[in-house]
Amino acid sequence: MKLNKRNRTVFSIVVVIATVAFVGFRVSERTINPPISSVDMPSFDHSDAEKSFPFIQFEKNELVYPSKESNMEPVYEKLQDILYNGQGELAILHMGGSHVQGGAVGHRMRELFEDLAYGTTQQRGLMFPFRVAHTNSSIYTSSSYTGDWDGCRCAHNRHRCDWGMSGMVASTTDKDASFQTWAYRRDSSLYESDLVRLYVSNGDQQFTPQWDGEVEPTSVTFDSIASYYEWIFPAPVDTLKWSFTADSLASYVEVQGVYMGNSKGAITYNEIGVNGASTRSYLRCDFMPEQLQTLPPDLVFFGIGINDAHVPSSQFSKADFIQRYDTLVSYMKSVNPEVAIVFLTNNDSFYRKRYANKNGKVVQEAMYELAEKHQAAVWDLFEIMGGFRSIEAWDRTGLAKNDKIHFTRDGYYLQAELMYEAIMTDFSDWMVDQKDAAATNNEPGGAP
Repeated sequence: MKLNKRNRTVFSIVVVIATVAFVGFRVSERTINPPISSVDMPSFDHSDAEKSFPFIQFEKNELVYPSKESNMEPVYEKLQDILYNGQGELAILHMGGSHVQGGAVGHRMRELFEDLAYGTTQQRGLMFPFRVAHTNSSIYTSSSYTGDWDGCRCAHNRHRCDWGMSGMVASTTDKDASFQTWAYRRDSSLYESDLVRLYVSNGDQQFTPQWDGEVEPTSVTFDSIASYYEWIFPAPVDTLKWSFTADSLASYVEVQGVYMGNSKGAITYNEIGVNGASTRSYLRCDFMPEQLQTLPPDLVFFGIGINDAHVPSSQFSKADFIQRYDTLVSYMKSVNPEVAIVFLTNNDSFYRKRYANKNGKVVQEAMYELAEKHQAAVWDLFEIMGGFRSIEAWDRTGLAKNDKIHFTRDGYYLQAELMYEAIMTDFSDWMVDQKDAAATNNEPGGAP
């Protein structure tokens, strides 16, 4: 019997659940607890959502491979090792603009991976103390400061700073300045770290960060190439605190980002998001290639494009857009040649709240061309959410804001759930294919 797409999805997930339950879980010191055999793989019932949001094309929620070649196998092999054996790590990086800076998608993705197996997302990863830079903070991170600080965004054409991979800088000339930052888990407890990095511009090393937390580090090192300080702790810390010492020649310091690491982490969901950022914005970040070396991603979600396309149709060049993306892809491949890439099409949107933005369709075409060129995948949010002018329906039903660009928390959570489902369905299909291939090889006369 030939299965249709939906039945194959259900069948795939059932097979994976059964396989996981049979294989069980090998426990180690940094593994997931409880064992994966005691939890289910994700299964989503969209019946209520389909009634409430008939404009959403749930049947199109999948990863598409324009080149017919999947680049996800290394990712799925790592995910399989984490879930089955409690070994290895998987680093995910999601890049975008305000959709990412807001933090709702990343937070929901961490929750979903945590639901897959408790303990998978103990490492918070890359973040930024947005309040110190006087910009809106993620709702799942926070920070405070003393002294005078300025913010500097790669998306602001008039700003000039030494940006790192975060695309954001908090700078101060105040020798008495300090700041602290922290991140929330799903239960409102704080993420804990035993390895912490503070990325700073290395242009003025006379302005030196000093750890002010309660736990004394066992070591402190400075990497002059990637421009960061690293602290290792004997016990986890949850609130990161720094002040600065400065000699008579010191003039300023630029904080470029923070990394919260945990030796027990398995899946790390890093986020790079700057309000208003475009592909052109991130190419202004001179320290990005060096700093990406410190967290080489296994999987990149490229969701940059809504700000590139927020111009009149006559001013948007698909060729230039693709060329800038080619450079960003080269950054990722330089730190991990096997990196898997998923291009996220723009959501449907309006230009200046009044005009349906036809550039969304052009970006969609560009993402498919990029995916074919780089043997990557596409997650087609533009199509899934209903296509051209569908943002109006998302607005009417409380999933989008009335600027017809951004989403409500419910809308961002739904996006995360759909994206996660597409990935896990693809992973489940890969597992079934692996199982079928193994069975064929074991048959008499099969491949050796």
